[in-house]
Amino acid sequence: MFGIFVATNRLKTQSIYLGLSVLLLSVIASILTLGVRAQGLPATVAWAKSGQTLELLAPLSSDLPVETVRLTGILAPEIGQAPWDQQAKDCLEARVYDQRVRVVPTETAPDSYGRIWAEVWRGSELINATLLENGCVLVDETTLATQSHCRELVYAQERARILGLGIWNPQTPLRLHPHEFSPA
Repeated sequence: MFGIFVATNRLKTQSIYLGLSVLLLSVIASILTLGVRAQGLPATVAWAKSGQTLELLAPLSSDLPVETVRLTGILAPEIGQAPWDQQAKDCLEARVYDQRVRVVPTETAPDSYGRIWAEVWRGSELINATLLENGCVLVDETTLATQSHCRELVYAQERARILGLGIWNPQTPLRLHPHEFSPA
């Protein structure tokens, strides 16, 4: 009887050790993934496709062979929403054209257009927030809740709105939200 008790306790102990080992490996994998995500991937910008999309000179990495980056948390005027569409594109290109940046993906896989959604950093400057701060783009409210810098993005937009910058200029404001715009 005592032998059965010892064997049962040994199995329980082994099960606990196995469970803890699996948990520890999961935590280590998560930390490594967060480290890569927090550091971002270095890239050089080739050009701005729009006020919210960049083309890179080369793929981000062998694990993520994407050359098109969609800046997350922002929404640029649609092509055809003149003059704001071109202003948003110029605003983005002026900050990152031919520059080394860090791309911090916020999604693990490309979207249906083959773009990776990401934060883009030039040094300590979050380009996504800079575009908002200058009134070049709007906060993308559909993705805001998932943004690690959501407060910074909202504050940047509010600053531009209060100062009447870019799309918030009272003489020439953006009258239609990009989601409401339909090119003729």
